[in-house]
Amino acid sequence: MSDISEDSEVSDIESDTDSDVDLAQEITESESSEDENMPNQRPWFRIYPPEIDEMQQNFAENVGLQDAPPRNSRPITYFFLFMTMDFLRQIVRETNRYAADYIASKDRIQRFSRLHDWFKVGVLTLRDLKAFLAVILNMGINKKPVITEYWNTKFASQSTKWFRDMFSRNRFQVILKFFHITNNAMIPNRDDPQYSPTGKFQCFVDLFNEKSKQYYTPNQSLSIDENFIGTRGRSIMIQYIPSKAAKFGVKLWVLAESITGYIVHLNVYKGKRYDPTPAGMLQGSYVVNSLLDSCSFFNKYYHVVTDSFFTSIDLAKELLRKGTFMTGTLRKNRAMPSSIKKPDN
Repeated sequence: MSDISEDSEVSDIESDTDSDVDLAQEITESESSEDENMPNQRPWFRIYPPEIDEMQQNFAENVGLQDAPPRNSRPITYFFLFMTMDFLRQIVRETNRYAADYIASKDRIQRFSRLHDWFKVGVLTLRDLKAFLAVILNMGINKKPVITEYWNTKFASQSTKWFRDMFSRNRFQVILKFFHITNNAMIPNRDDPQYSPTGKFQCFVDLFNEKSKQYYTPNQSLSIDENFIGTRGRSIMIQYIPSKAAKFGVKLWVLAESITGYIVHLNVYKGKRYDPTPAGMLQGSYVVNSLLDSCSFFNKYYHVVTDSFFTSIDLAKELLRKGTFMTGTLRKNRAMPSSIKKPDN
């Protein structure tokens, strides 16, 4: 009886195997018949560029945090890495200077003007500025329709006592009016070669770019793209882009680390008049070269990823000569080899 059972088990196994083979053949035949009915269908396959080994072997940067505070540091410690005390003192000096010049230019201040509060309380101090920044940041968390609502005492349900403890409403609005970053007085005549639309806040952008690279070295994979700050304010820098949700705003060119999104460097686009593209060069190529050159990333085998606005064959070749690799989508109206444009031929 035992022999019979063993033979039956073997036959069952063999029959299952045969059925699997037959089923696989049927599937293969059905797939091949479907492929024959679908014209010009080719299988996808992955291509590994020959320079990938070179890209991985030659990249030798010490990536990650540089000179960072201890891991148990308070958040305010990291805030002051970018908003340094020297920079805050500069804002205090320039705000007080601007307030003195503005008040001196007035022959007579109206009786109920908020400017009288400047004389009552005194000039801006470093402590006042820190409190002012705290109020601005908390307004972004506790959003209200208008600034005056933060000092609302009429309805208990809408009262936010913390803001009243920091400043009176008049004092806050006077500081907001006089808030000034730089003494770089821009010539109002836009035809003057010294005029710059970003002159009044360029020092803040420069400080951010400097500290961003000082405290962090990005990984090998980088990304370059545009960013858009929506606003309808009156400025020559305002761009109109119909495809954006906020169609009017200020455009930024941003170099970031692909893995974390950490911003390494950014440039504010001043407009075609004050930020022209060199002759014979695409704007996208100019932006990519400018951002990488500002960070001294050439010849370090970084890998840059871009979208179709920036990508071109000429730019990829130029970056490769500068020891930088590039990946990006390519617009069909850009110059490219026929093997890429018409792969079926």
